[in-house]
Parts: sequence; structure tokens; C-alpha cells
Amino acid sequence: MKQILPLLTGALLLCCSIIFAQQNTATITGVITDEQSGETLVGASVQNEQSRNGTITDIDGRYTITLSAGKHVIHFSYVGYKELTRHVVLAPGTTITLNIALGERKTDLDAVVVSASQYKKRLAEETVSIDVIKNYVIENTNVRDLAEAVAKVPGVNIVDGQASIRGGSGYAYGTGTRVQVLVDDMPLVTGDYGEVRWDFIPMENAEQIEVLKGAASVVYGSSALNGVINVRTGFAKSKPETRLTMYQGFYFNPRNERAKWWSGVEQPNFTGVIFSHREKKGQWDFVAGVNGSILESYQREGDTKQMRINLKTRYRHPHNDGLTMGINANTMFQKYGRVFIWEDADSAAYFAFGGEAYDQYSLMNIDPYLNYITKNGLTHRVKTRYYRVTRYNKHMEPTTVSNTLFGEYQVQKNFHFGMVLTGGMSGTFFRGYSNIYEDEDLRINTYGLAAYLQAEQKLGKLSIVGGLRYESNTVDVLLDSLQTNVPIVFRLGVNYEVGKNTFLRSSFGQGYRTPNLVERFIQDDLEGVLNIFPNPQLLPEQGWNAELGLKQGVKFGNWLGSFDVVLFWTEYQNMTEFVLTNLNGKIGFQTQNTGNTRIAGWEISGSGDGKLGRVPFRFWGGYTFNYPGDLESDTTQRKIGTYLSNLIQSVSGVDSLQNSILRYRFRNTARLDAETDVKRFTLGYSLTYNSFIDKIDNVFNVFIQGLEQFRQEHDKGIWVSDARISYRIDDNSSVALIGKNIFNLEYALRPGLMDAPANITLQYKIKL
Repeated sequence: MKQILPLLTGALLLCCSIIFAQQNTATITGVITDEQSGETLVGASVQNEQSRNGTITDIDGRYTITLSAGKHVIHFSYVGYKELTRHVVLAPGTTITLNIALGERKTDLDAVVVSASQYKKRLAEETVSIDVIKNYVIENTNVRDLAEAVAKVPGVNIVDGQASIRGGSGYAYGTGTRVQVLVDDMPLVTGDYGEVRWDFIPMENAEQIEVLKGAASVVYGSSALNGVINVRTGFAKSKPETRLTMYQGFYFNPRNERAKWWSGVEQPNFTGVIFSHREKKGQWDFVAGVNGSILESYQREGDTKQMRINLKTRYRHPHNDGLTMGINANTMFQKYGRVFIWEDADSAAYFAFGGEAYDQYSLMNIDPYLNYITKNGLTHRVKTRYYRVTRYNKHMEPTTVSNTLFGEYQVQKNFHFGMVLTGGMSGTFFRGYSNIYEDEDLRINTYGLAAYLQAEQKLGKLSIVGGLRYESNTVDVLLDSLQTNVPIVFRLGVNYEVGKNTFLRSSFGQGYRTPNLVERFIQDDLEGVLNIFPNPQLLPEQGWNAELGLKQGVKFGNWLGSFDVVLFWTEYQNMTEFVLTNLNGKIGFQTQNTGNTRIAGWEISGSGDGKLGRVPFRFWGGYTFNYPGDLESDTTQRKIGTYLSNLIQSVSGVDSLQNSILRYRFRNTARLDAETDVKRFTLGYSLTYNSFIDKIDNVFNVFIQGLEQFRQEHDKGIWVSDARISYRIDDNSSVALIGKNIFNLEYALRPGLMDAPANITLQYKIKL
């Protein structure tokens, strides 16, 4: 009895203290929404000023916070929105409801991005260069695939399907991208070619497209050596929304009449239908899209037909506010004519060398996922993707099959003292075969495992971010294995708000790219012209990027915008390129590690939206210069002083630096898009400039008919103009005329492949 009495007394005191504590606390609950649309805001911050205790809203925008009784100051905030403060007095043991509507901040500096930090963050506070493609540019220019949209970004080129950011990539006929392409934060690069299928990405459901410039392998792994393009698709909103777009267009006759191969009754043309629908049903969110198009091409053998269907779902658990899950899917069937080089540069500029060559593809990806936010703000994400690409011959027999399985587990914690910690593990498995491999019976498996950690600390006006990653890749070919272990890569960046709307940033990031299977095992010929040889011992590319940038917000009356100036410096080791070689008496190309390179330059860009006086005006554009130095063909450039001297000299030309520069680069590029509204009309103009490609493989001048003369006649770079006019019929529908290459210039961004002549599109959009 003497032993039990102290225990009973302790239990009684504990119960009393709990009851007393409960009587001296109170609870605030509510929903945080967008002031204009009424949409709930997921992940909005609720913080008590006195104790610094806080929470975030769940998937339905709801929050609950328990505080001591008395007076409190509560701050409500969300990235891209104005912070709101409420003073409350809480009586002991009570629960009050406090619903909050936050208003958006309307400047470019407040645009919300996720690609660099893996959480929603103000663009102005990022430590790296990120461009956000404006929605109006996509909607109003009849962009038909992601490549066409991304090519409008300052410093970005898409040449025959290959992306290059600030001169970081050359040309390798569709294989080995150095720019990682993501859809909803997961890679969508084929497991064999390492290529991007731009036309497979569901643009009809795109909510925002972010372009991260510079090495980003710490978070996104291989292929993020030169940057990242992240397509974020949208979710259903509170009200159902259905959109339908139909378009029809045709190509004009080329300026060189001798190149015209069609008669007037069979003018090259294109048509398409785009449909999307978003809706909430109970605990479910649904997004669906359909995209079909037919192209009767200006390239005689370039006709294309395709149909794409996609679905996005999200289930919000009714009894666990922080739990969501779903399955996203996308599928496409496509038949298109493959054109590698022209037959000649004059009368047969739109004829494919080697004649007709049609490919038929089926593509599919299925993405199960799960997100869970705990009550203490710990976020768990499980993301998976199965991506299958099948190529068929004319008898619909599979000739290439690529199966890629990706999985990632990520955990993230936002601490009340300003730190965000993100870590995760990812794995990739590939299995496939192809008739272009050296041995057509090869069945190849690859395995990849990676782990990463990133931390970001906010200290007043200063943001510091750092992270590191380790990755291992293995290729199994029959009984042999090729293993690649990439050294740990890291990133470090800082951003400081120097003054009102003035942000100074600096960053350093490492990257790498593991050679793809086609580069290692391909045995083929290019339209019967040149052989392509395998190279199983190819080494990974590695490199780093550093930049110093300044972003400045500006305001002219009711017009708000920002301008950005950046200096960048990039170096690569074991860089791979197509190299002309002689193997066993045969002439052809082989992907080889050519050594070290250095690319440096500057970029000036700006954007804005609002009214100049009474005139609405939207603007987006920039200019980029880079000097692509080859440190192997000209070893003197390994000295920083010599390289900088050559860089300055290259501003006026590179005639004396032909042995010092890399192949297939544009040293100067410029982009501009401007738009205004006049009553019910919207007028827009786009301008694209790419300087002359100073250096190519000399063998192409020999094998590609008329190329040398064409380059001599077109050696000044190219300015391409587009224009558009649309008429708003009512609040839900519009019709537009969109002209591209309106001055009908003859040009070839990629040597040996003529670009499109002038064309015009009639577009009709309706929101149902």
C-alpha cells in the first residue's frame, strides 16, 4: 500500500496538470484561399509571432493550431501572395474559426517556382537562373509541342530535337541530351537513346514550364548537366473547366521557287484539335486531355500523324487530411517521316536524302504517386513512373523497345527557424533491345541508384542553399557488366536582397551525364551516307557551372516587370561528341570523349506585364552571348588569361579562332515577345535571332550536297519574325490568325536540314 500511494498521487497530479493545460489552451482552425479565385491554398504557412510555433495547410487548405490562452499575433503567408496578419484573443478551452483569403502579389519577382529547391519559392529568391515561360505565349502562339515553347526562352536552342542552354550542347542527331526534361518533377527521357520526345509531353495540361539554366545534377541526376526543363501540369479547380482548341494552317511557297515540289492543289498544311477537362468529384480530382494532329509537311517525306491521350488523378483521403495519392497516365501513337539531310540545297532542299523513311511509334507512361504531410509539417513523397517506347517497321513489327522504370522517395521538412531540408533516394531500371545495336539480339539491362540531400537556410534577407548527391549506374549486356560510379557532386548558392526589389545571387553546381545505350552500342548508317560505330567504353561527362546574377524589379505606373543580368562560366570534362573516324577501313562517326571544354558569357533578359498609360503591354525577351572554347584543340586556352582574351576577341568574330572553338554552337542569340490589347483585339509579335554557326564538321561539306555553298550565302545569322492577331468573341471564346516566319526567310538552323517557309494558322478557342 505504501508503494501504490505515491504512484496514485503522481497519476492524480499528472491528470490535473493535463486538465489544467487543456483549460489554458485554445485552438484556431480555418481554411486559407485565393482571394480572387476562391481556390484553397495547399501548404500555406500559419505562424504565431510570439512562440514561433506554426503549421501549414493540408490538401484542402485547412489548418489547425493550438496555442496558449491570451493575446496572439498570427501571420498567414504563401509564396507569391501578400502576407496577412491577424491579432486574436483566445479564451481558455475555446476553438475559434478564422478563414483567410490571401491576395496575389502581381510582380514577376513573385512568380512561384519549384525546380531548383523542390518546394514552392519566390523566383526572385532563387540562387540560380530560372525562366518561367509565360502562359500567354503558349496559348496565343499556337505552340504545338514543348520544343516550340522552350525555343522562345532566352539562351535556349532546340536544334533538330536537341536542347542546348547557353551553348552547353552541340549536335549528336537526337541522342544524349544534356538537359533533363521533367514532367511533374520526374524525368521523361528515353532509357536507350537518352532523347526527349517533345511531342509526347501533354502541353494541353501544362500549368507552368520552368527552365533552370546550369548544372542541376544534385537533385535531378544524370542528363541535368546543362540544365532542367520542368513541365508542371495543373490540377482540377473548384469549378469544372473544359477547353477546346481547333486550328488549321498551311505553308506558303518558299522564297526559292526551285525548291517548291508541290502543286497549288496540294499545298503543305497542318490541322489539329486539342481538348482538356478538369473537374472535382467528391474526394477525387480529374484532369483529362486529348491532342490529335495531322501534318502534310513542306518536307516531301516528312508527313506526320499523331494522337495523344492523357489522364491525371488525385484522391484526397477523407479521414487523413495530409494524405493524397493518384495515378497519372499518357499514351500516344505516331507515324512520321524521318528526314535527316536534304537531297541538295537548291531544287531538292525539301527532299529527304535516301528517299522515304517512315517511323511508327507507340509511347506510354504510367505514374502512380503518394504524398503525405504529417501534422508537424513533415512531407513524404513517393513518385514512380513506367515509360515505354516502341518503334515499329512498316509491317508493325517492333524493332526497338525501351522500358524504363523510375522510382523516388523524398522527405522534406520546413523548420520554424527558416531551414528547409530535403533528402531522398531514387532508382532507375531499364530493359530493352533494338535493331540498331551492334548485335540485334542484345537484351540490355541497366540499373541506377542515387541518394541526395539539400538544405536551404533563410537568414533575414539572405538565403543559402547547399546539397550533394551520389549515383551509381550499371549496364548488363549478356554476361558482361559496365559499371559507372559518379563522384559525389555538390551545389552551393546564395541570394541576398540588396535593396527593395533588388536581388544579388551567386551559385556553383556540379553535373554529370552517363552515356546512353545508343552511344555505346549503336551500329548503323545515316541514310546510307556514313557509318555510325559503337563505343562501349565511353566515359561519363562531368562538369560544373558558376554564375553571378542580379535581378531588379521595376515599376512604371501600373506596369510591373523585372530585368536580369548574369555572368556564367561552365567547364566540362570528358565531353562527348560525334567524331569522324576510320575503323577497319570504314569511314564513319563514333561518339568519343573529346576532352575538356570551357564556355563563358553573359545574358541580359527582362519581362513585364501591366499598363503603360492606358495601353496594356506584355513583354518577355533577352540576349545571350557565349564563347565555346575547345581546350583540347587549342591547349593554350587552358590558361584563364588566354581564354578571356579569346572571349573578348570573339565578340567581333572568330575567323582567327577556328581551331579554338567548339562545333555547332550559336555564339549570339536573342528572343523577344511583345503583346498588347486594343478593345477586343490582341496584337502580338515575336522575334528570334540565332547567329551563324561558326564551325561544323568539314566532312558534312563534302557529303551533304550544296551545304558549303549554302553556308557561304547564309553566313550572317538569321532574324525570324512571327506575328499574331486575335479577336475575343466573348468571355469564353476567341479566334486568331498566327503567322510564323512572316518574311519567308530561307534558313537552316541545323546544317543540312531546311527550316519551314512562311506559314499561317487559323485558331479557334472556346471555354465550355
